[in-house]
Amino acid sequence: MPSVDQERKFIETCLELQLLQETDAKSLSENLGESGRDISQTALQRGLLTPADVDIVHTLQHPMDVAPGYQVLNLVGRGAMGAVYRALQTDLERIVALKIILISNVAQPNAAARFEREAKALARLQHPNIVQALNFGKHDGRYYFAMEFVPGRTCEALVRESGLMPPQAAWSIVRQVASGLYHAVGQNLIHRDIKPANLILLPPPEGSATKTEIVKIADFGLAMFADQSAEQLKLTTGDKVMGSPAYMSPEQFGGREVDFRSDMYALGATAWHLLFGKPPHQGRSIAALYQQKSERLMPHPDDPAVKLPEDQMTLLLDLLDPDPDSRPSSYGQLIDAIDALGVNAAPTPTTIPAAEPAGLSAGIVSEASRREFISQHPTLDRAPPEPEAESNTISPVNVPDETVTQTVERIESSPRRRLPHARPLAAIAILVLAAVAFGWLPSFRYRPGVRMPTQVIGNTPLFDGVTLSGWDVGGSMVGAWQTVQAPDASTSIACISRKGALTRRYSTTAIPRVSLFVWLQKDSGAVDIDFAFDPADPSAKRGCVRLQGDQTQLGSKTSDFGDVDVSFRSDALPSVFDRFHVIDIERQSTDWFVFLEEKFLGSLPIKDIGDGDAIRLVVHDNQAGDNAAPQVFFADVQLDELGPKEAGELK
Repeated sequence: MPSVDQERKFIETCLELQLLQETDAKSLSENLGESGRDISQTALQRGLLTPADVDIVHTLQHPMDVAPGYQVLNLVGRGAMGAVYRALQTDLERIVALKIILISNVAQPNAAARFEREAKALARLQHPNIVQALNFGKHDGRYYFAMEFVPGRTCEALVRESGLMPPQAAWSIVRQVASGLYHAVGQNLIHRDIKPANLILLPPPEGSATKTEIVKIADFGLAMFADQSAEQLKLTTGDKVMGSPAYMSPEQFGGREVDFRSDMYALGATAWHLLFGKPPHQGRSIAALYQQKSERLMPHPDDPAVKLPEDQMTLLLDLLDPDPDSRPSSYGQLIDAIDALGVNAAPTPTTIPAAEPAGLSAGIVSEASRREFISQHPTLDRAPPEPEAESNTISPVNVPDETVTQTVERIESSPRRRLPHARPLAAIAILVLAAVAFGWLPSFRYRPGVRMPTQVIGNTPLFDGVTLSGWDVGGSMVGAWQTVQAPDASTSIACISRKGALTRRYSTTAIPRVSLFVWLQKDSGAVDIDFAFDPADPSAKRGCVRLQGDQTQLGSKTSDFGDVDVSFRSDALPSVFDRFHVIDIERQSTDWFVFLEEKFLGSLPIKDIGDGDAIRLVVHDNQAGDNAAPQVFFADVQLDELGPKEAGELK
């Protein structure tokens, strides 16, 4: 058993990593020193931490015990399979990046093989634009992988912090990445996951002739051998999508043959992100992304504000061509095409002096932020709802033309009907006031609070796409649940009994927005997505979105399978049984706002339903029976952490 001091240090580390909120940490501290109870197990049982969280904290508390010859210093980042730490290689006294497979993933099929493959793939590569592999080993049943430590920012972080990137800087990055991938292809390797988050920027070496930042390609975890004779070394199945969908090539979605031109497509999508602030496509499902990527991007004919010269836009669109044969035929050809653009004739430093904050200068960002490009499939921002207080029809503003328009009916919580609008006569006003005073009238309809404009500052998957890790850690599951294949061949969560309920807690200090996909079959009963749910008090009032074959309801309830006190109702979406539908649930300062297919469904006041930090999936009576296939599928559950949008960013 850990000592009280060790358990107190465990809680302090959780707070430093923002894995626990202050109230939860205080609650755990009350159990310190209790006989036979490990504080980490208590946190797991309450659903306050996931097994991966506990693994990371234990690693930081025992820095010499993870990998022989290495001392863990601090956490750098984490992914679905492993965590990366800044560590000291003790014999050479040098700082390295130490990637360690998480204990919760050790038993997963192919996890260890994929981890080992990443190390061996990197070991074959010796290039200034690729993170260098140093060592690989196994200790106490876990694999570790030492790499060159690159003390820089990712391209994703740079765009998020500094805004759009000038073409000169963006093409410099693209050229360096192309050079690194050129070397990888020469070593018979394809990366398959090129994206801004996997490109690290660091200052040029001292005394270097160039003033531009150096790019390092990281994360070869999905790399594959280009030589088809090495096909047995591939660890993916034919129908499983591997990579980051926003940047993947169309051929990666359909299980078609993949070669270096898939990395070229991803590099084009990355360049688009650097130049315009977002990926070229942002469909809310795999199917939607595939459909968008199957058509060639075209500039909007009515858009006069394109600031990118024609030769640059032509090369960018060639990289993003859905037909691999229409992309550059080699990295040599791509590099020559970039050089022919002339964007590096008079290089402008992208590295800011040490005395200034890291990022692009204010002048560059201000100029870049005025550039816009409207594609045939534009990136969509979620529009803030502006419901009218005196109307039963609520429509969000700035809704894209291709989305389905819904009429939303506001339902009174009381069976008594609301009085018609009063005419401005003193006698009627007196009667109304008297009626309210004596309780003869129901309360006036709730006017939704203000939804402040926000931007995404962080994202956390709540479903790893493989297991139910993190779901119902506290043991509040009803029925039987497991991960299964959805109708579109993706991995999803499903109830395999006639009815069931499953919980997922989340933690954030920002404004949370939980998003998930739901696919109903024709034999499914009602399906609830409960929010503002408090696992410690399951009978407390919670918010509920109920999906049925004929309608969608938004309201509150006090039990898993109870009736919904309906506040808003709308007709079911077209093709409700034919595809995934996305639901977004966002907590603002006074209200929970709910969107269906990015259309405003309604809002519920926090004061009425609470502020619980969990969602609960509830499947009612599946008409097909217990022994039939699942009738409801949940996928792509994620937490977006939102921050207020600066005044200068509002349009």
